Amino acid sequence: MKMITIIAEILLGLRATLHTSSAINTSEAVKQHKLLVFTTIGPYYHESIPFGIAAIEKLSRDNEFLVDATNDSSLFTNNNLKQYSAVVFLSTTGDVLNDQEKNAFVRFIRSDKGFVGIHSAADTEYGWSWYNKLLGGHFMSHPIQQNATLNVIDRRFIVTKHFPKQWRRFDEWRSFQATR
Repeated sequence: MKMITIIAEILLGLRATLHTSSAINTSEAVKQHKLLVFTTIGPYYHESIPFGIAAIEKLSRDNEFLVDATNDSSLFTNNNLKQYSAVVFLSTTGDVLNDQEKNAFVRFIRSDKGFVGIHSAADTEYGWSWYNKLLGGHFMSHPIQQNATLNVIDRRFIVTKHFPKQWRRFDEWRSFQATR
């Protein structure tokens, strides 16, 4: 249950991304957004992946957007990615894209499309500097699960407005190495 709660909280950010994208494109006819949820893994499989897909699919039904979930990296082509508003890396790990797929993904992002990295997305593609810059860094480590208090700085932002000023959580807190 805790993992579903965490995924749901992260997905609020996804909802905000799609909402903001719609607001920006007011001159265009309203179109339905579509997400590509990518779950390819390298050395480690997170058992939460099916729950994450289910949470995103529920969010899509509740908010009228479409979802394609896959672990097939060959879908990262220029023509295929055009149909999506955003790509979600859901608990991906390791090296997941070949050079052609990476190039298609770069073009996708540069065409003002969205990206959401969930959980171990920062434990993906360590050797790809462009991706690490997109994320702002990469995963280093995490201690055992423990309690922490988060100070919510901006409670007006759509993703954080429902949180209390201080939010206490028991979780797997991760350390990251910033991109230089």
